[in-house]
Amino acid sequence: MSPNQYGQQLGQALMEAGITQLSFSFDAHVSPESVSAYKNGRAVAPPDVKSKSILITDNPFLAMAAADESTAGTSPGIMDGDRIEVNRHTVLDRTEHEMLELLKVIQRAEERIISAPPRSLTPQERQEIETLIQETLDVVTASTNLAAILCREYKVSWIKQWAIHKSKWMRNGLMKMMKEVSGK
Repeated sequence: MSPNQYGQQLGQALMEAGITQLSFSFDAHVSPESVSAYKNGRAVAPPDVKSKSILITDNPFLAMAAADESTAGTSPGIMDGDRIEVNRHTVLDRTEHEMLELLKVIQRAEERIISAPPRSLTPQERQEIETLIQETLDVVTASTNLAAILCREYKVSWIKQWAIHKSKWMRNGLMKMMKEVSGK
């Protein structure tokens, strides 16, 4: 991601939502000058402003940019590179490709490595584990971008989809708690 991805996405999200910088500043309890500074990369938005901006705009790409900036780059980035035309068709194709690659790596790892205790791995097997991790992250990034594009293009609430997803995982015993979010 670019150094000011959050600021760029904030400007885009406000424009898409038809929210003025002044109106956003009131809703987020910050000065209009601060909003301008966040958008232009002169200042980093604090966590509470990032959270408010997501709740106010319900914009998936703003949420992704905020997460990436807030986690030292350890969350899925926005697919905006020069080698992809970003639309639901190309991102769907990329997601499918990445999933198939991951399945191949999982099958190889299951057969030989995963059952072995971590301390007994050879350097080559450790490399295979890292390949498995990288392929998993490829799927996470592609599928997160796919969900974001689908939410944006079909006008589906990103916040509501995450709340539904987490509730389902909690019901299935896969998560214990979730932070309360308000869906639109």
